[in-house]
Amino acid sequence: MRYAADFALVGIGAVPNIEIAREAGLACANGIVVDQFAVTSDSDILRRRLRLASRPRRNLAAAGKRAERHRSSQMRALAMIGKPKPYAEVPWFWSDQYDLKLQIAGLAHEGDEEVLRGDIAARKFALFYLRGGAVAAAVTVNQPANIW
Repeated sequence: MRYAADFALVGIGAVPNIEIAREAGLACANGIVVDQFAVTSDSDILRRRLRLASRPRRNLAAAGKRAERHRSSQMRALAMIGKPKPYAEVPWFWSDQYDLKLQIAGLAHEGDEEVLRGDIAARKFALFYLRGGAVAAAVTVNQPANIW
């Protein structure tokens, strides 16, 4: 089917498929619930939780990375031998949209203060979100060096 339009807006998101986890008896809320060591309500099953988040988040950007799989394996091994280690990943995202390079690190909505460097009108800026005086997140547009 086709529709005539001047422009189209497409919203794409992800909804966790947690039916099997619920049927298996795992605690779930917008994904499988874990503690700071990524241990689920079944101590033999782990899942990542972002250290900087005030509440659990799903992080799809890093899910397929080989290094991530290695860290997850290390976390499972440490938990199984009784030496759990908290997960310490900073969530991040990047996208190239035509002439814009967008990068985000951290969780912007966790900040209580904003600091802008650069010029929004010129489409070249970095916006830092602070929480208690420390950087909670950074959003950059055409400023890739400022993100890290």
